[in-house]
Amino acid sequence: MKTLKKTIYILFLGLAMVATGCSSDDDNNNEEQNNNQNNAGEEFLRAKIDGTDFEAAQDPAVIVSATVEGGIFAVQGGKNNGETIRATINNYTGPGKYVTGDNLANPNSLNYLTLSPTAAWVSTFNIGSGTVEVTSDDGTTVEGTFSFEGFNADDQTTKSITNGSFKATIE
Repeated sequence: MKTLKKTIYILFLGLAMVATGCSSDDDNNNEEQNNNQNNAGEEFLRAKIDGTDFEAAQDPAVIVSATVEGGIFAVQGGKNNGETIRATINNYTGPGKYVTGDNLANPNSLNYLTLSPTAAWVSTFNIGSGTVEVTSDDGTTVEGTFSFEGFNADDQTTKSITNGSFKATIE
């Protein structure tokens, strides 16, 4: 079981680093810059981590993204220092409440990741516990709330992520 937890930890950490570090369009044309300025503040991902405010970066760029593809929904937001919160829902069917960490057959996940030091607190399979509630999904923008108790297999600690909310453009 310890090997499974470590494997899951490494997998989610790697996915988060790839997702936050890559962009499908690295052009810096004026149209893109104008769109980013006009949309500033519309997308967000916020929460409290053990009572401390977390908010995804808005400057120099909005670091919030969402995807819905092949029945999988993912939303994440990161800070400039690499702290990231990510939710992944399998068998996504639109607005509703989704659970994480309730049993081995449930791959839905919520993650809080840091780069310095490198660490992850997760709720997935039968680790931790959490909920994601998608309140709106119009095919272009998705909104919702989340909370979870994340577990770090390396140091056996937990983090309480509460009052989570997000609004993101679906890419």
